[in-house]
Amino acid sequence: MDSFEIMTDSSSNITPDLAHEAQIDIIPLTCMTAQGEMPCYDENKAFDGHAFYNALRQSGPIKTSMVNMAQFMHAFEPVVKAGKDILYVAMSSGISGTCAAARQAAGELMKEYPGRIIRVVDTLAASFGEGIFALKASVQRSARLSLDAATEWAENNKRRMCQFFTVDDLMFLHKGGRISSLTARIGSLANIKPLLMGDSEGKIVSCGKVIGRKKSLLALADLFDKHAEADSDEIVAIAHGDCEEDAQFLAAQLKRKRNIKDVLIRCYEPGTGSHVGPGAVALFFFSPTPCK
Repeated sequence: MDSFEIMTDSSSNITPDLAHEAQIDIIPLTCMTAQGEMPCYDENKAFDGHAFYNALRQSGPIKTSMVNMAQFMHAFEPVVKAGKDILYVAMSSGISGTCAAARQAAGELMKEYPGRIIRVVDTLAASFGEGIFALKASVQRSARLSLDAATEWAENNKRRMCQFFTVDDLMFLHKGGRISSLTARIGSLANIKPLLMGDSEGKIVSCGKVIGRKKSLLALADLFDKHAEADSDEIVAIAHGDCEEDAQFLAAQLKRKRNIKDVLIRCYEPGTGSHVGPGAVALFFFSPTPCK
């Protein structure tokens, strides 16, 4: 059975150590900072989350740029030219045009290289909601599953991925165009913390609100208790915007509610982090049925 390459974008939150271990290639989005353009991923350099989020605290949101068709062509072509197929695990089409650009590039290259296959999975997710599918595909590849089998599994299970998150600064969400200025001001004064989720179309929607930071973290744990499988070896992951202690607190709450082996915790990568802001905490896990 032929093997295949696994690729995803930097929004997947897969860090260089995870990428190296799982043999996953990462295509970076781009951030537009005050110092100029910077890739959202560097395989040879660990991401300094504290420095990045401190800069955001001082300057506010920065613009990001998706991976375009030409960049996908550049990344995909050497692989298919070498005679290998590709599984590309894509960020949600509901929040970015990256998936569409990947599909355009795949279509062009499969015409140019007959017999080669590039599968593109729209995960309807971002951050670890996307990255977990790439990590899962790596395990499946090691178990000698075919490209088609790994693709089919992802397509059949992507709506079981639960993505819940909260943010610490409502004004930051407003600057990113998510809520109105008045809502942000009132919410900040009242210490209201929104609860948000990725919906079945891969878009970000509100799913509640609480008063106070600790209660927002406990609410995420309650959502896990409500939706997570009773016992599972599947990956549970947390991404955070430079608030490691809050992420660890949430992880401890999850372990009290379920018999889980471990929780994968990483700082939000810069592409997504620039939109959710410092203090964001997000939780990713599988549910037995589609997560709503």
